[in-house]
Formats: sequence, C-alpha cells, structure tokens
Amino acid sequence: MTRRFEALPELLIGLVALAVAIIIGALAVANAVKAVKRSRDTITVTGSAKRPITADLVTWHLSVSSADNDPAVASRVLRIEGDKVRRFLSGAGLDAKEPPVATEETTEKQAGTRVTVYRLTQEFDVTTKEIDKAEAAAGKVSTLFEQGIAVSANPLQYVSTQLGKARIEALKEATADAKRRAQTLVEGLGGHLGAARRADVGVFQITPRNSTDVSDYGINDTSSRDKDVTAVVTITFGLSG
Repeated sequence: MTRRFEALPELLIGLVALAVAIIIGALAVANAVKAVKRSRDTITVTGSAKRPITADLVTWHLSVSSADNDPAVASRVLRIEGDKVRRFLSGAGLDAKEPPVATEETTEKQAGTRVTVYRLTQEFDVTTKEIDKAEAAAGKVSTLFEQGIAVSANPLQYVSTQLGKARIEALKEATADAKRRAQTLVEGLGGHLGAARRADVGVFQITPRNSTDVSDYGINDTSSRDKDVTAVVTITFGLSG
C-alpha cells in the first residue's frame, strides 16, 4: 500500500504536465489558424477612370476607278478622273500619297458574249494634322460627283498621337479610384487596408466623347474627333487588424 501511495504524486505530476502540453499545443494551433485566416482576408474592388482626349491627326482614303474593254481607254479615263481628284485635294490644301495604279483583268458577259474588261483603280491617301481642312474637303466631296467623277471616299479617321500617354494617365487614375473604394469599405467595417496582392487590368475603351458604349474586346473609335479613354482595373488588397 505504501508503494502505491508513493507512486500517486509522480502520476499526478505526469498528468498535469500532459494537460499543460495539450493546452499549449491547442493554443498554438489556434493562433496558427488565426494567422492563416488573417493572411487570407482580402477585399477585391474595381476602379475606373475616364480621360478626355482630342484627335490631332486625321487620315482619309479616296479612290477612282475606270473600266473598259480597251486598256488604253480605261487608262485615259482614269488619268482624267485622277487629275480632277488631285485638283480637288490641292484646292482644299491637302496632300495625298498615291500608291501604284491597281489593275484587274476580268471577263464579263456583254451582248451574249464574254469579253475581257480591264479595271484600273487609283487610290489617294491623305494624312494630315490640319483636321479642319480635311473636314471641309470631306463636306464638299459631292462636287466631284457633280463633275461626273464616281469617287469613292471613306469617312475621315480621327487619330490621337497622344493615345499612349492618355492610357497611362487613365490607368493611374483607375488604380487610385480602386484604392479609395477599398479604403472606404474597409474603414466602414472597422478594419485596415493592407498591401495590394493582385491587379487585373481590363481592356481600354476609346469611345466618342460621353459615350457609354463598352465591349469585352475593347473599343478603338476613329469616327470622332473628341474621345474618352476609359481604363478599368480590379485590385485585391489584403486586410489587417
């Protein structure tokens, strides 16, 4: 009996030590779980910004064609019509680049017989920063039709040489907008905003001024002189506290 009672204190000490070890281990696991949970606490917000931009360059494509069974006749007609287009552009104060004449030989059915037809096309490519002159000329292109010139004139294409800079500025503003949104949300919930962990940039939308059009593939408008460059960015921030 004496030996049994002498062994009790040693057993009790062992049990207490085991209980303390279990408690310490449980606390360590709990703290580790909390740490992992904190590391996974995030908030994802989307920011956007719109930057106005004005085109400083315009391109314009025109062309005239002639067709005849006799290539010499087709060539003479093309030269006459091409000269009229050149005078028209020169009178408007515009210069045009002229690629080589495009030729095409086809066959057509005429009076029940298939004959060879020679089609010639002369193109005119205008690129200028004098947008007002180009717009004035485009508004008077119908005068060529009045002279019997069947000119093909594409719409003016408005381009900005500062588009790259505008995109960067819009992206900066969109990023700042996302951070402000996240800060407002987190502070409202009594937390603290941590560092950014992920950022995804959306496609840029270059649209006519004040347009609300969007596309999953992005828009690159060239139909308007005044445009908006819209940037969208989605950022995931960590949370602390």
